[in-house]
Amino acid sequence: MTDSAVSTLNSLGHGKWTESYSGGMLSNPDPLFGGIVDSAIVTGEWFIIFNAPSLKALDGFPTREKAAEAFAASIPASN
Repeated sequence: MTDSAVSTLNSLGHGKWTESYSGGMLSNPDPLFGGIVDSAIVTGEWFIIFNAPSLKALDGFPTREKAAEAFAASIPASN
């Protein structure tokens, strides 16, 4: 089942985001527009690691959906 986090990231149009398991880590191998959205084991907060070297990791998101939205907002628009 595709949730809003997967839909948000796939709407960027750069490769396909996949889940490690339903509700779990998301990843996309695209070298510029991909990355990882996952949660910390201890705190449960979600974080983002971008594949693009120019973008810094972000953390502290309360939900996977909020992390996906932040990922989408951080990726520069492409032509």
